[in-house]
Amino acid sequence: MTASKTEFRRKLDRALNSDKLRVALHRALPALGLRRADRMREVDWPGLRADLTSRKKQAIDDLPALIDRFTKEAEAVGAKVYRAVDAEEARRVVTAICRAKKAKLVVKSKSMATEEIELNEHLAANGITAVETDLGEWIIQLAGERPSHLIAPAIHKTREEIATLFAKAVGHPVSDDTASLVAVARDELRSSFLKADVGITGGNILIADTGTLVLVTNEGNADLATSLPAVHIAVVGVEKVVPSLDAAAAVLKLLARSATGQKISTYTQFITGPSRSADIELKTQIGVHGPKELHFVLIDNGRTAMREDPAFREALRCIKCGACSNVCPTYQVVGGHVFGHIYTGPIGLVVSPFHHGLDSVAYEQQMCVGCNACDTVCPVGIPIASLITDVRALAVQRTGISWAKRVALSQWTSPQRIDRMTGWLSALQGPLRHGSLVRLPFGELGKEKSLPAVAQQPLHYRAREITQTNPTDPVVRVGLFPSCIVDHFLPGAGYAAARTLQALGADVHIVEGRRCCGLPHMNSGDRKNARAMAKEMIAALERVQADKLVAPSSSCAITIAQDYERILADEPEWAERARRLGERIVSFTKFAHDLAVERGASGKQLGIRATYHDACQSANVLGLHDEPRELLRGVGVQLVEMADSAVCCGFGGTFSFEHPDVANFVLETKLANIAATGADIVITDNPGCLTHLRGGLDARDQRVKVRHLAEVLWESLAAPD
Repeated sequence: MTASKTEFRRKLDRALNSDKLRVALHRALPALGLRRADRMREVDWPGLRADLTSRKKQAIDDLPALIDRFTKEAEAVGAKVYRAVDAEEARRVVTAICRAKKAKLVVKSKSMATEEIELNEHLAANGITAVETDLGEWIIQLAGERPSHLIAPAIHKTREEIATLFAKAVGHPVSDDTASLVAVARDELRSSFLKADVGITGGNILIADTGTLVLVTNEGNADLATSLPAVHIAVVGVEKVVPSLDAAAAVLKLLARSATGQKISTYTQFITGPSRSADIELKTQIGVHGPKELHFVLIDNGRTAMREDPAFREALRCIKCGACSNVCPTYQVVGGHVFGHIYTGPIGLVVSPFHHGLDSVAYEQQMCVGCNACDTVCPVGIPIASLITDVRALAVQRTGISWAKRVALSQWTSPQRIDRMTGWLSALQGPLRHGSLVRLPFGELGKEKSLPAVAQQPLHYRAREITQTNPTDPVVRVGLFPSCIVDHFLPGAGYAAARTLQALGADVHIVEGRRCCGLPHMNSGDRKNARAMAKEMIAALERVQADKLVAPSSSCAITIAQDYERILADEPEWAERARRLGERIVSFTKFAHDLAVERGASGKQLGIRATYHDACQSANVLGLHDEPRELLRGVGVQLVEMADSAVCCGFGGTFSFEHPDVANFVLETKLANIAATGADIVITDNPGCLTHLRGGLDARDQRVKVRHLAEVLWESLAAPD
């Protein structure tokens, strides 16, 4: 557990300074993501996901009854079932069973539940040796570390490091090729299976109808651990109970595909009671070749509290596939020993406060950049990114916000403060200004990227000019909500958005008030000010006379359309007002695309070669992909697709300012992908990404230009053929 910010920073620095960690993560994580994507293309991913989400949701709703049913059915076939309210009780039950059998050696298959309750340490303190038999878990046990990934415990280790560990364990040199390493593990662990008194496993699924345990593995060690020892103990979280075999099948259809990119795992065991035979005169005898005893230890350890929370109960649907870690851009930089606690990765940040207390991730939660990639791959539809912001809000209540950050955030709470702040910045930036950017001569942030300069004239100064160019016979009336960053730092993008919509037949008025939507405060865990700003924004936008509100910032559009209702859920009247407002606001990209399709608009063919960066919120939340590309091809842009176009650039709002060292690693990957296209222009539809990419390119003296989608469209539509 991280006791202080200093300790967290120490862990983070260690990860950032480890070349071996980056090599290990780079060798494994991209491949896992690609394999998953390949397998999902073979099936009806949306349909299977919706089905499993519905089934797991119902199972959580019915959980107390399902636990009772599982207990009854499991005991009916000869198993013993214990319910542990917390980790201490679970450890005590397992230890008591082992002592009763005079066990000295236990073999374990991979189990995050036993990691959760820190079982191995407790067994050792009671004179019982636990040997991990999963290859990754054995590696971690030899290293004296915790797993860094839900399904790949040693993913942070290179094969060279593993060879060194094995050589120390066996007393002779070991080759670092994978086959040799596996052979060593097989030889070393085989005798433990034969000598063990007890086998301990976790469980992927519990079937209430039949009292069945389902184990999903690849190596074969779980089969040995559940068949060779005389006693089998399964330690399983209560949320793993599903009602029926059909429900279990729904889990199996997506578990291996999500976790390892397999159609199905090598081994899928269904264990219903201890082993038995009735081959002699049909008289049942327990314990033939397999165990004579099967014990279930069902763990609560915060799960009931999670179930009773209207937001966090959704996290109980988790099937522990680890897919969220595989696509997380910052996890791929820092690894699971920084990103999470015992449960690592995005979902680890969500569940750890319930299992191990809020302190366990009080600072670790800062590693979430808010890109929502985790949400797109979760097979049970958990809104992981939103729940992490809820954890962040709770953590900030305990740890507070730094003085400097609190002062910075306070400058965005009203139009007057924004104007005053940008006025100061405008005066101070003079000597450091480099075109539309400011080059800081000091600090980590200034070394890695230039910052956007305050514009000489904000967008709202041109509101009357824009109104005067409206079409005489408009097809729709639009209120353009520019966002504070567009208004003061990228007014050209806002002007282009307004003029593009006008060219497509819209009557456009700049929304007055120039308020910040509160996204920086929400991202920072400042829920009090975020709520207050949300209410002010709702009241202001309700007064706007327009058919639609359009935002050239997809992040701001999503904040207003989705986040307001969620953070105001405890005030039904405000939540309803937020919901109604959310139906009116739309991103510029989506609205411009729909108008262009409807109107058949066309302009000058630009004949430029560019690549497109899909902003996280546009791609992962709004699901936009084809729309911007169709718009750009329609105006003669030759698009060269970059690798991982929808992967985060590292901006993350306040994230890139608070953790520029982490953000830079993410940015470097994005810039390398841009460079590989050979394109002269990068186009995106989100102001934050635009400033981050532009600043990163400028700091590296690269001549690639970065433009907002609206600017490219307006260049064409301003001079139609």
